[in-house]
Amino acid sequence: MLNTDPMRRRLALGAGIASLVLAASACASTGSSSAPAATATTAQSMAASESAAESAAESTGEGPSITITSTSSFGATEVTVPAGQTLTVINNSSAPHTFTEGENGNAAADARVDEQIAVGASVPVTFPEPGDYNMTCLFHSVMNMVVHVE
Repeated sequence: MLNTDPMRRRLALGAGIASLVLAASACASTGSSSAPAATATTAQSMAASESAAESAAESTGEGPSITITSTSSFGATEVTVPAGQTLTVINNSSAPHTFTEGENGNAAADARVDEQIAVGASVPVTFPEPGDYNMTCLFHSVMNMVVHVE
């Protein structure tokens, strides 16, 4: 998941650099100059580092997030959050979106959430009451998901 949070980017960058250094030193210590093996090791290390960075960021108390990367999906069909905790909606697609309570591109009559999200922006959304919230994008009717609030 691509995230624009500065803390996660720093963690991922630091972990990625550390992985590259480890991969390079492993090749140097074995005397190997095999580029394919180093590339495979680096790719595996980078994937592990990204996962570790995400786990580290989650352990700092940051709330859940969803990342929009297209005009056909919120990036998830459902998400569960505790009541009162902030859900961050990140728009990494090439188009603006809304995160609106409703379905199939139509806002609910009593929509409690209706946020516009510009390209490259993110919005925090808090659901104070437990329940299931159907969410849609007013600009792209195929974008629908459910937020389960416990």
